Amino acid sequence: MSNDLGSANPSRSDSHRAVLLVLLAGSALWTVGAAIGGLAIGNPVWLDAAVALWLSAGMLLGVATAQAARAAADRGSEAAAERTAATRRRLQERKAGTVIVASLGVVGLLFASWPLRPPSPLAAAAVGSFGVAGAWLAATAANYFASVDPVHLPEAPGLARGARVLAWVLAAAAVAVALAWIGWSSGVRFLHLMLLILNAVVCFELSVARIPECPRFPADLRVFAVLGSRAHPLGSALDAAERQLGIDLRSSWALTVIRRSAEPLLIGLCAVGWLATALTVVASDEQGLVERLGVLRAGAPLGPGLHLHWPWPVDRVTLIPVRRVQTLHIGHEGEEEQGPEDVLWARQHAASEYTLLLGNGRDLIAVDAALQFRITDPYAWRYHDQNPTEALRAIAYRSVMKSTVSRTLAEVLSENVAALTAQMRSMVQADADALGLGIEVTAFTVGGMHPPVGVATDYQAVVSAELGKTTAAVSAEADRNEIVPKAEAEASSGENAARAEGAEALGKAVGEASAFRALEAAYRASPEAYRFRRRLEALEAQLNGRPFTVLDERIQRDGGELWLMK
Repeated sequence: MSNDLGSANPSRSDSHRAVLLVLLAGSALWTVGAAIGGLAIGNPVWLDAAVALWLSAGMLLGVATAQAARAAADRGSEAAAERTAATRRRLQERKAGTVIVASLGVVGLLFASWPLRPPSPLAAAAVGSFGVAGAWLAATAANYFASVDPVHLPEAPGLARGARVLAWVLAAAAVAVALAWIGWSSGVRFLHLMLLILNAVVCFELSVARIPECPRFPADLRVFAVLGSRAHPLGSALDAAERQLGIDLRSSWALTVIRRSAEPLLIGLCAVGWLATALTVVASDEQGLVERLGVLRAGAPLGPGLHLHWPWPVDRVTLIPVRRVQTLHIGHEGEEEQGPEDVLWARQHAASEYTLLLGNGRDLIAVDAALQFRITDPYAWRYHDQNPTEALRAIAYRSVMKSTVSRTLAEVLSENVAALTAQMRSMVQADADALGLGIEVTAFTVGGMHPPVGVATDYQAVVSAELGKTTAAVSAEADRNEIVPKAEAEASSGENAARAEGAEALGKAVGEASAFRALEAAYRASPEAYRFRRRLEALEAQLNGRPFTVLDERIQRDGGELWLMK
């Protein structure tokens, strides 16, 4: 290996590695951009392109690793065999990781459901330009690898073929954006299926490919040889068939006949397609209005069935669904998610929900309503107004605002919904008749009127505070009803007890006063006798129940003696 690759210029190998790293960074960037763009616009073809870009990034990383290992081997090493084995292990791990992630992406996209919706013009232009730029860069990389000598970069032919295939994949992704924008979902699904098959085949071939002893990353896959040998995939497929069958298909009689008859066949198909515009099928719930050279044709409108008229652009037929009840959403744009209806007002129900200012100038309200109507006069619907649907929508919003302009949020939320919707329906019908839209309003239903979803948390906090205030007031009233009667009873009981005690004290004081007056009268009558009697009473009180001896001073005066012995 060192003899075969040893003559390579090291600086040229380094330049190849630099280009590989730049392309690797570009592939990673475009992988992320394709995934984000596909999820943003809901286009599965772009997610298929993201898987293809991931595969290209993994292959470029493996080729850069192998190129670095070969450059190290060219400079010479004593452990060249060990380094080669380690490089082969790294290449095998990176190949397996790339295949596993890409396979998971293919399986996920195969079983995923994608409700295709037309992207906005700005999003379609941005994502489509991104795809065209990626296809141009992939084609530039293909031209670069086609000019590289395989002696310096053995994987160059395989990378050139793979870059051509990747360029067509990104071009198909850009076309898918245009198909989704014009509403051709069948074309988007067809491209999605083709790219899924392509990614699955690349994953399978890359998983079974073996790492050679060189080492070299397996970039020369058979699917790249079939689709990427030439700039045009069909020519590349013919070349592959010639290599397999050994027959020059370009010189065969079948292709000669096809080549000679292609131009007349194409002209005939265009003529048939143009003549087919002279046939119009009117459904059972529709009527057709015929304009000839821009002027409405006189007569009754076309009824259900097949009708023949002059082809486009002489005659143009506009189909009006006169027997179909149509629904116009009020209060939001976009369709609600599939499945059971989310009745919680604090959650977003559609892509855009609008808010209306109420009459008091302080409250905002979000309305979830639907207007059902039927076209009764197709001429009036088609020609009396340039945008009848938008005019009807404006009328409906005006009726809602008129019905809520003089009310507060609490009044609106407590309003009789049946009476309110009947009023709105009458207003919409009257305004539509005044504009001559030619419709009949069959129903005006209000699914809900609530504060804006953006202030749901704050509104719920305010409601909780109001409920807390009411609860606290009721609880305080209950406590008052319990405490006040009890306090009044205790106060009355205390007052009665105090009055009883006062009467008792007063009676006692009166008695004591009467007794004191009687004593005073006795004292005034005979003070000496009163004092003597009070002295005896005091002695009696003190000596009651006690042993005592009375000594008279006259015993000693008369010459007697008294001995007290203990």
